[in-house]
Amino acid sequence: MVQSDQEINEQYKKTMSALNPDQKKKVKAAQIQWIKNRDSACSNDGLLYLDCANEKTEARIVILKAVERECRAAGCDDAKLSQVE
Repeated sequence: MVQSDQEINEQYKKTMSALNPDQKKKVKAAQIQWIKNRDSACSNDGLLYLDCANEKTEARIVILKAVERECRAAGCDDAKLSQVE
């Protein structure tokens, strides 16, 4: 989980660096909601299931990479900036 957390934090920073202030607000809100959803889906009675959390984190990294790539290449699709899953 530590490695996945480091990877997502690094990718989040890279993605944010490709955005304007309004776009950053959308991605930040989506990221906060994604964290809540991940923790809710991957926990039970206060226990976080690491396999589930890692799987969801890896999937989120793919989304963040795609957003960064698109924003740098062709401009951002605002609908994708708010993507939670």
